[in-house]
Amino acid sequence: MNIERINSELLKQLSAIFSYELNDPRISGMLTVMEVQTSDDLSHARVFLSYFGDPAKEESTFEALQHCTGHIRNLLKQRVKMRNVPYLTIIQDKSLSHAIELTDAIDRAMKSTHENEAKGYGDEDGND
Repeated sequence: MNIERINSELLKQLSAIFSYELNDPRISGMLTVMEVQTSDDLSHARVFLSYFGDPAKEESTFEALQHCTGHIRNLLKQRVKMRNVPYLTIIQDKSLSHAIELTDAIDRAMKSTHENEAKGYGDEDGND
């Protein structure tokens, strides 16, 4: 089995675990598995997670995830047919939150531009 297929299967199974099986009260918000990168010897896997929820609980959620990687790995062992399931390293992926912030900034700039054009601040032919 090649690494890409293993990463894909681990991503799929970890997504299900985070959505349906991980019942830890310290973990709040919505977690999305963005990517899994497994080492060539299959002994370790880096799991990139995106968080959507209360910003005040984000740090404590990732701390709790770090503490329960053994439990997550045991749940993963029940789902995948691998001789050795890799040890997991949880990594916070902020690309989704950065994309949302960028989209919001663009929306605000576009709204401001349209408001200024409506007030007559743009030139006649639409060029600023």
